[in-house]
Amino acid sequence: MQEKINSLLKEVTFKVATLNEARERFADRLAPGFSIFDYLRTDEIGLSRCIADLLNPKGKHGQKEVFLEEFLKLLKLEKIKWSGNTKIKSVRLEEQANDQRRIDILLKFESGEIIGIENKPWAGDQENQLSDYVSFIEKEAAGNDWRLIYLSNNEPSDHSGAKKEVIKKAVSEEKFARLNYSTIVEWLEDCACKSKAIIVRLFIEELAKFIRMSVNGELEMSEENEIRNLILSLPQNIESAFHVSIVLRKVKEKLLKEFHDDLEKKLKDEGFVLVWDDAIWKSGYGFNVKFNEEQKFLLRFEFQASELGSLDWGIMQEDGSMKRDDVIWNKINEVMSDQFGSSGKKSERFPWWNRINKKEFSDEYRSWSSSAAPWMSIKKEELAGKFFELANRVHKAFVKHHSLELLSGKISTDMDGGS
Repeated sequence: MQEKINSLLKEVTFKVATLNEARERFADRLAPGFSIFDYLRTDEIGLSRCIADLLNPKGKHGQKEVFLEEFLKLLKLEKIKWSGNTKIKSVRLEEQANDQRRIDILLKFESGEIIGIENKPWAGDQENQLSDYVSFIEKEAAGNDWRLIYLSNNEPSDHSGAKKEVIKKAVSEEKFARLNYSTIVEWLEDCACKSKAIIVRLFIEELAKFIRMSVNGELEMSEENEIRNLILSLPQNIESAFHVSIVLRKVKEKLLKEFHDDLEKKLKDEGFVLVWDDAIWKSGYGFNVKFNEEQKFLLRFEFQASELGSLDWGIMQEDGSMKRDDVIWNKINEVMSDQFGSSGKKSERFPWWNRINKKEFSDEYRSWSSSAAPWMSIKKEELAGKFFELANRVHKAFVKHHSLELLSGKISTDMDGGS
């Protein structure tokens, strides 16, 4: 069996290397690494805008109600009064809902029906977020039919209000539903087929590819096909692949322990402390860095999907017991925004948080569940150094702004907000 596994691994390695060589050789004709989404806003808001524009019959795509009709079929609403003579009154992004809440996409129909879409490709839920949205949309619908769609590859967390009666009632009445991004990709593929404009079809195909790779963590299509066909070519290859899949979790656990120990040592040498979550494999778990023992705010690295998928990072209050102080939240956000970009967001837990993006790591490091890059970097004894360097940059940013006391929940009179 060992010989069969070695043979399969060598063959897979050879196939992938051959594909990479072919991509490089024909790059000037095929541009396999080129994507328009490398030049567009690809955070949660950017993705919401793409989806909302396709759903809008008045959108610049020029395909009128075609894409909306396909979406209504997806929700099994096409046979009632949602479609046909029903027209869209407005399609809005980041619609204000209940004080500080903003729902990602809100579709209002001329006859009064409403569809709200909460788009969660990477970020976690905020406290009571979904229950607040249900209450808001139901009130806005004023007796007309409505739906709230939770677009995510993960089930909504308990603290989102998913266990509240208002959500349970909405579920029982089929007014609340979760869609995953694989389903959205299928919708996009149907839309691409129905688009009469080539430029629109190409855009939709690129959007579907972006979601498959950046949200779902899938391999590039040609690579996936080559490996799949290789495994299916011989019965012994299927057996070998099965044995490798069983052992892979243990391999990751060993590498993760090596990463933990290496990072802990590097941080300790600098006087920092690593705080590691016990259930790191579950969604919403990760690890923290403390620069001193008095800190009430930690540098946080958190996986939004299970099996170490969808990595976010930011400054988080340690135990959630501190009442949000807008002065402290704003000052922490200013420090991080100055050093790491203004795209960072605030929440009740995080004065500043963002996706791990190309400014810190390449896209391959965002989802450890489906990318070999983080695990190869651990084996090369490089990954802990990358995280240590980032932690050091965060520490220096607060020192530079004379704001280190902020992380202890204090406001110093020496803070000048500058260098």
